[in-house]
Amino acid sequence: MQNVDMLQIIWDFFLRHLGVSGIANPAFLLTAVVLGVYLPGILFSLVDVFVTRRLTAKECWAIYWRAMKWYGSLYFVAMPFFILVPIEMLRNVPAEAPGAFEFCRDLLFYFLLGDFVSYFWHRIEHKWQWYMKNIHYYHHIDTPPLSIWTAMVVHPVEGATVFFCFHIYGILFSIHPLTFAFGAFAVTAVNMITHCNYRLPLYDRVFANARCHDIHHASREPKNISVMLSLCDRLFGTFQKVP
Repeated sequence: MQNVDMLQIIWDFFLRHLGVSGIANPAFLLTAVVLGVYLPGILFSLVDVFVTRRLTAKECWAIYWRAMKWYGSLYFVAMPFFILVPIEMLRNVPAEAPGAFEFCRDLLFYFLLGDFVSYFWHRIEHKWQWYMKNIHYYHHIDTPPLSIWTAMVVHPVEGATVFFCFHIYGILFSIHPLTFAFGAFAVTAVNMITHCNYRLPLYDRVFANARCHDIHHASREPKNISVMLSLCDRLFGTFQKVP
């Protein structure tokens, strides 16, 4: 089966079960982000507790609760609100799925632009002393070994700004809602996995890897700044290999 056919099957499923109004509602994209947080979060938490046993269930829960007690509450309050209130965020909900080329192109740009903008914003966070002392420091309370939930240990101001940086391509450009949702899920999941503290050989060849990001949390000099791809770190001289 061709990729474009599979995309259409997926898109038809969403149209059939959510309808145009459901897809146009902010809850559609918010769900993609929430899944990007919780699917890898739960998976790696199970690995931490039951496979590698580097954390007890109590320790894992403590990190989760510190990271998600406010964000998790916000998600579960916002979701029913969006569902019950007929707010439309997407103006165009097409009947056709994106073509395979369009889908891959926009997903690539989603990652590239998100990585570029979030990289330079992250550098500013470290250079701007007031912001580092009052906002970004909260994320750096966690030092290696990190937990996957460290990704969500962020001040609310940083949470909002970084959210915009990650998803700037979908926010500023007109892309298919299916691509937007998949990009929102994938970028969020990658940011989570960057903090997981495990070597993932195939994954680490493409995305910013956890062991490199451990160096970022352990060093005062900002190295391995990217949390999506390592491209900007390599281009702008902030990449440091794992010893």
